[in-house]
Formats: sequence, C-alpha cells, structure tokens
Amino acid sequence: MTAKSALAEALSDAVAPHFARLVAAARSRDADSLAVPPDAASIATMVDAAFWASLRREEGYVPTISLAYLSPEHTASAIRFARPLTLEASTLTKIAPAVERPGVHLAVWPSNGQLSVWGTTRDLPNFCFVLEVITPGLLVVKHSRAESSGKFINVAILEGDQIKVLNEGAAGLPDCPGVVTSLLGFEPAANGSCWFYR
Repeated sequence: MTAKSALAEALSDAVAPHFARLVAAARSRDADSLAVPPDAASIATMVDAAFWASLRREEGYVPTISLAYLSPEHTASAIRFARPLTLEASTLTKIAPAVERPGVHLAVWPSNGQLSVWGTTRDLPNFCFVLEVITPGLLVVKHSRAESSGKFINVAILEGDQIKVLNEGAAGLPDCPGVVTSLLGFEPAANGSCWFYR
C-alpha cells in the first residue's frame, strides 16, 4: 500500500460512517431528495484522484475542482458527457479549467464496476458527499445542507499529510465557536476539541 493510498483510506474510514449516519437519520424523519452515501472505498478513490490532480498542472493552470457523489437520477439538471470519463488525476487535471466556476460539480458515480465522472451539475440532493480541491494538497470534504440550496457543511480537511475531522459531538462545547477561525485559517481550534487529528 502506498502512502497516498493509506492517507486516502484513513480519511475515508473517518468520514464514511458520518455520511451513513447523516442519511440514515434523515430517512428516519422521512426527508425528501436524499443523497446516497458513498462507501469508504469510493471515498478513498475520489480522495486519491483529487489529491494527485491538485498537485498537477495543465498549461500552468492549478486545478480547483469539486467532485460530488451522485447518480444521474439524483439531480434535476445536469450536463451529461457523451461517455463517462475515468476518475483519474490526469483526467481531472485536463477537465478542471472547464468546471472552475463556483457551484459547478463534477458528478461521480460507479459505471461498469469503477467510479467515473459522468457529467457536471449545480443541483445536488440533500446531504450529498462533496470533495473540493481548494489549493494544491488541500482538500475539503463537505455535504450539502438540507435547508438551503448552495450551502455546505464542512466535515473534514486534508492538508498535505494531515487529516482534520470535525468532532460531531463538540457543537455544545464552549470553545467550539473557534472552529470558524479553524475553518478559515486551517488552524487547530482551542485545545483541539472541535477537531480530531489523524
């Protein structure tokens, strides 16, 4: 197992249960328009491809992309490619300039036994898994909010070889408002109480 695979696997193991719990809780409340949570293997594959794409250049362009895990049936409006593209760093680097605008996501879903990029969309189901490349080596895992379109909640940050996962149980802690500073500056929150480090 390579170091990159180990890092992607560690992040996927940390966040996959969060998405499964989130969607299951929403289903128990009979919520509508719910995403299908990705399994750990799918998350690791997406993280691997996005991380290495973030370190590449295409004609001097630094890729900043957003990957969303959803099927064509889970979005009302999308642009479908004539054929799905392989989910690889080289592919993501080449198509990144076409999808750099905020709110545009590359849609990822299994096709013929492997994850593929099937198109682009702005419309996401509730609690959809999103992986965003911010800068080289800096990725953010987040999900769409049920109550407002276009808004997201951050779940984890991968910066180089460090993973920061939001502590779901920390919302009631007195020092948790510091998480805002943590998210903006990517600094540890006070006493590390709002983030778990891996």
